[in-house]
Amino acid sequence: MTVSDGSSFLPAAARQHGGYLPVILLVLVPSFLVALAMGSLYFVVMPAMPFLREYYFSQQEQTYATYVVPLLTHIAGGTVALIAGPINLVNALRNGYTRTHRVFGSIYAVAVTVSATCAVFMSFHAYPGVIPFGRLIVTSGFCTLGLTWLFTLVMALRGILIRHDIAAHRFWIISNFSLTFAAVVIRGENGAIIALDQFSRLYPWLGWVSWVPCLIVGMLLARHVNRTRERRAEELAGAHV
Repeated sequence: MTVSDGSSFLPAAARQHGGYLPVILLVLVPSFLVALAMGSLYFVVMPAMPFLREYYFSQQEQTYATYVVPLLTHIAGGTVALIAGPINLVNALRNGYTRTHRVFGSIYAVAVTVSATCAVFMSFHAYPGVIPFGRLIVTSGFCTLGLTWLFTLVMALRGILIRHDIAAHRFWIISNFSLTFAAVVIRGENGAIIALDQFSRLYPWLGWVSWVPCLIVGMLLARHVNRTRERRAEELAGAHV
């Protein structure tokens, strides 16, 4: 996947004050921390200490035991996407279009495809809580997330590989990563409802609340970035007249 000018991922004011530093602090660091935590929990700690299943999300213990392959595949793909996505973004900001950008973009695309596909499957086995229509709420939410995650990726790949439209690619890949970043958001929301002692009542709503705001912000940012890019191109064209 290619981007001609990675600096356009940020507004001009942000580029003038620290360049890509805001992206590192607001996107890369949280993504890496969640990826490290989830990868360590599911692939190191829990296999070494299986008794922890009785305490960590015990409501889903039977589901985890039954669907361990799609669950771990989903987590593995999401972990890779949380690492490759921000690295590729920072790489674009620093160096623009490079071979490294294409390599990490390919890794990211595969990771999202794998994780999103498993997410759609696992959405039918997510914890429904104790509220009326909890199963419908949680399954419809996470299933829609998985499908939207796949759709935005397909549109991003179509934009650059078929249409050779960098603006379209930029719009859809930013929107897509906003859905990847929902993995960070849901961990914070999950901690909040546990702290409020409302886990069984509020968890099903995370199927929607965890990603819809992320997508809205991502699409608005993507639209702003493309408009800024167009305005800069017009200014440069005018300066050469």
